Amino acid sequence: MKGAEMDVIEQVKAQGERVTLPRRLVIEALGQAHDHLTISALQRHIQAEHPDQPMSDTTVYRVLQWLKAIGLVSQTDMGQAGTVYALIERPHHHHLICLNCGGMITIDDAVLEARRATLSAQYHFMPRIDHMAIYGTCEQCADQTSAS
Repeated sequence: MKGAEMDVIEQVKAQGERVTLPRRLVIEALGQAHDHLTISALQRHIQAEHPDQPMSDTTVYRVLQWLKAIGLVSQTDMGQAGTVYALIERPHHHHLICLNCGGMITIDDAVLEARRATLSAQYHFMPRIDHMAIYGTCEQCADQTSAS
């Protein structure tokens, strides 16, 4: 196990939670992937690394929801790419996804700081924005539409 996975396991233990085998395997797969993964991609990764440890999609889903609830995993609807999960990275990042071509632009978390402050000040609501996908039209597609 490497740095990211070990950090997450230490955070789990610090919260007084147990690190069961399914939990460890999901954390390990997320850490090794360095990417956003669907449940089926996580299952394939775990099966390839640990063929003797089959895990159902229900088990993977439950572990992911638990990790999300304790603030260690983000869940993001990436449109046609499906719902993906990732270890929460510091600093956070987010995505702009074009509804026309499917292109994706990664943006810095600082873009959302003003929105967090507004929600906190106006609504006394502390938003947890770990990983967000914002949909719209990219510059190239907008140019093509206006040229038509």
